Amino acid sequence: MEDEWTLAKVVSPDGSKEYVDADKQKNLNLLKDYVNKTCRITLIDGRVVSGLLICFDYQGNVLVNNASEESTKMSSSGSETKETRSLGMIMVKPQHLVKFEVGQLSDSPSLCDDSVCL
Repeated sequence: MEDEWTLAKVVSPDGSKEYVDADKQKNLNLLKDYVNKTCRITLIDGRVVSGLLICFDYQGNVLVNNASEESTKMSSSGSETKETRSLGMIMVKPQHLVKFEVGQLSDSPSLCDDSVCL
């Protein structure tokens, strides 16, 4: 077996196992540089989660620490209100993920230069 640090065992739903060479996974190699950086994840229901990217796996799951969730709710008067709540450490499955941004996060729309989208 090759160097175990670059190999990952992937288990399929049918129970079959295979080893994947992490160095040959181009998209995953792009993410290695963003570990321990601030990230923002948009979920399929419109919520936005921000926090520190801790790790990711070969199935596309993302682990975020110090996560906080932002959601927009409509008040009875028709105005939008933003609510924020602290979540701690969370894992986001890829089927719930719409957009994944890493880099200098601010309210400015110029995230494209310093972000990676899955």
